[in-house]
Amino acid sequence: MLSSVQYQGKIVQAVADFSWGNDLNIIFELLSARFNGFNDNGFYPHPDEVALRQELKEVATLRKLAERIRGLDANGVVLRNLGLSELPEERRNAALYALTLLLGYPTSTDQRTGRVAWDVKARPELGADGRFVTFSERVGSADMHTDSSFYPMPEEQFILYVVNAARCDGGHSILIDGEDIYNALQRTPEGAAAFELLSSTPVPFRVPAVYAAGDENIEYYIAPVFGAPTRKGDRFTMRWRYDAIKKGLDTRPDLCTPALAEAVEIMHCVAEQEAVRFMEQLPTDTLMLADNHRMLHGRTTYTDERRHLIRIRMSDLPNAQRTGPSGVVRD
Repeated sequence: MLSSVQYQGKIVQAVADFSWGNDLNIIFELLSARFNGFNDNGFYPHPDEVALRQELKEVATLRKLAERIRGLDANGVVLRNLGLSELPEERRNAALYALTLLLGYPTSTDQRTGRVAWDVKARPELGADGRFVTFSERVGSADMHTDSSFYPMPEEQFILYVVNAARCDGGHSILIDGEDIYNALQRTPEGAAAFELLSSTPVPFRVPAVYAAGDENIEYYIAPVFGAPTRKGDRFTMRWRYDAIKKGLDTRPDLCTPALAEAVEIMHCVAEQEAVRFMEQLPTDTLMLADNHRMLHGRTTYTDERRHLIRIRMSDLPNAQRTGPSGVVRD
């Protein structure tokens, strides 16, 4: 089912070596019977998602692909030639929704519409009135970060599917495993001290105004960058977004000690420049799956406004069991 499997630490690259056959039609028929409209082809967390998952497990190609991906023992997966590039949007997004529902529980990525599948592409018209435009709505680079870092329950996983690769010398996807962040920090006494401080001292993650309850609201969530491990063999889980922490510390100067400010800058330098990283311009019809608690992701700058990816975030818990915002951030 997968060929050319190659590991780079905890990141694995592979090529899809199978045919969907009629299973794509079966997936679409199952979802058409379950959904009352596809929410502008973005879908939504289905109220009976646990039962729907069981139905989708009966689709052989889908079940085997999900099992093969889970069996790779990786924190990041890059899977080329998935076989969805020629499909109409609603059928492509149906296949992506179905796959993510077998890997987790897709969360609503847009608090206004409840969409699960979010289009990562430039929207120049949104910035015309001075509106803050997020990573996923503009060209340019994206600093290394974890998704939903400023909410109580960041999703455990996310996918990015490449609809149209950038046709310029840019837009490279970047992944950094948490162990490589740890190793880079341990190279110096200052880095080791930064790791200890960011593990023991909660920091305020500011919620960007575009995601807050209102433009005048100042919202933040306080948590350590390196949290307690949730999986055997791990050192920690990780949440990180440099700009959210900087703005959070501006909001809560009472929490900003000189030592903490220095630790944040050391971590930023390691994430952006020093840690070993995977960096490639992913071709059209490539799926990237990443562990949002154990990896940082970002991208290099690009200028081609035709670049288009689909992002879906997944929780390990059904949506009904989640607390706080359920994956409603958009960058």
